[in-house]
Order: sequence, then C-alpha cells, then structure tokens
Amino acid sequence: MKKLISKPHLFFFGFAFAFILLGFCKTNISTNIPLFNTIFAFSPDFWCYISAVFFFLIGLNYFCLVWAKKEPKIWLTILHLFLQIISTLPFLFVVCYVTPTTKFLENNFLYFMDLNQALILSFIVFLISIFIHLINFFTSLFLKTK
Repeated sequence: MKKLISKPHLFFFGFAFAFILLGFCKTNISTNIPLFNTIFAFSPDFWCYISAVFFFLIGLNYFCLVWAKKEPKIWLTILHLFLQIISTLPFLFVVCYVTPTTKFLENNFLYFMDLNQALILSFIVFLISIFIHLINFFTSLFLKTK
C-alpha cells in the first residue's frame, strides 16, 4: 500500500495497460444503452482506449512530480486513487457485461440502483476525482517543501 501511495504513476500506467488489453478483447462489439429516454450506441473498445489515454496522462502527471522531485500529498493521493477506482467500477461492469446480444434494461445493475443512476453517479465521482487530482498535482508542484 505504501508503494502504491508513494508511486501512483505506476498504478495509473498499469491501469492504462489493462484498459488497452480490455479494448483489444472487446473489439467489434456494440450495444445500445438507454440513459434517460435516450439511446446511446456504446462501443466498449473505443471507450477503453479513451480511458487508457486518460489514465496514461494521469500517470504522466504523477511521474512529472517524481521527475521534479516533488512528493504528492498523501491524503489527496489516497482520496484520488479511491475515487478513481470507485468511478471505474460501473464502467468496468458495463464493458465486461457487453456482448453483441446484450440488451440493457432499466434495473439490471444492482438491487438498489439501476444502470442509469450508476453511470451518472460514476461520472460525478469521476469528475470529483479529476479535481482532486488537479489540486494534488498543482499543490505538490508549486508549494515549497523543506
């Protein structure tokens, strides 16, 4: 756990690699996801590649802190990692669940939450984790250390 917190760039580079592999596994599969009376065509490989680029950029940000010999704030890093993992769980469920014949209905995610609510909540947590990452990155980069 200490290594993960002290070197979060390795976690995000690994996450990017995992999403690239997941994208290769889910090529040429497409399904429709109903979100609030609108049907979205969902191609998991495209979103896996986009997520891989995003995680690579986060890893690059954390690696820039290592390169600049700055330490990220521990609690902000823990919070960022936790929120990032929580926000990717519904997305991973959708990506792993998608087959060419998958039909997403209203209530097939959890007993207390449907897929619409889970994806919207996941996106909100994702946005919060982005802001926490940016706060962590810039405060670590610009604040003086002893």
